[in-house]
Amino acid sequence: MYKISVNKELFEDILLKKTLILTKENNRYWKKELLEPKIIDDKLSYGIKQFEQLRITNGLGDDKPQLVIECNKVAYSSSFDRFEFSLGKVLEQKNTTMGEDYKDNLIEQLLKEKQLLEDRMTRDYLTGVYNRKKMEEDLEKYVKQNNASLLCAVFIDADRFKGINDNYGHDAGDRVLQYLGEKLRTHAYYLNGEVYRYGGEEFVILCFLPSLMLESKLNDLQKDIKSQRVHHSNKDISISVSMGVSFYKNYNDKDKLLQKADEGVYKAKANGRDRIEILYNN
Repeated sequence: MYKISVNKELFEDILLKKTLILTKENNRYWKKELLEPKIIDDKLSYGIKQFEQLRITNGLGDDKPQLVIECNKVAYSSSFDRFEFSLGKVLEQKNTTMGEDYKDNLIEQLLKEKQLLEDRMTRDYLTGVYNRKKMEEDLEKYVKQNNASLLCAVFIDADRFKGINDNYGHDAGDRVLQYLGEKLRTHAYYLNGEVYRYGGEEFVILCFLPSLMLESKLNDLQKDIKSQRVHHSNKDISISVSMGVSFYKNYNDKDKLLQKADEGVYKAKANGRDRIEILYNN
């Protein structure tokens, strides 16, 4: 069985399956170790030795950590000018301090990767905020909470966004949406809520806040959005938004909550844009 000694960090990565390919540089030593001459049609050529298993060790002495692992293939990568050992299952391990915790560590790593994947699936790829599907799932939960009487929906729509796309281009429009996403994420924290991209240039914040506090914090958000411009080579772009706000306690219906907040946005735009329209009544 072929034996390879590696450093502690790489040893642990191999044991935890974080490293699936062990690499060795193409130098005189590894050529001597891995290349075997062959005579084919009276011509000398070289093949690469193959091993069913490898013994990976770390350190010196009889009590050094070691493991036996499947070796699926040994190949030469011309792109990186190196030899690559493709590793398979860990078959044995000896003197490893991680032996008892190996499965737990691996499960923990897989759960983290699963959580990251699930989070990416609920995010809008452009702005990084949550997407509409996530909003619908969260809203379903929020209306069942004990504090649902404090739940409100804030619709935020970028003013004259079509004109931004037409006059500055869609790349500039994307930068405007990213700018808004960043501002809304920051202020959603102060609003005790989450922000979602509803579609196009429209965003939604679902939050839990008394109405008296809400208006003041939305005014801060509106001012912050207008405090900066998005850079463009021809002319920096000014941004303003129209907002519509509704309260779950007025309707006890999640669909009507969203509908009324959306109506508030239309009302804000009809009244001149760059406004906040709060619908207190039915």
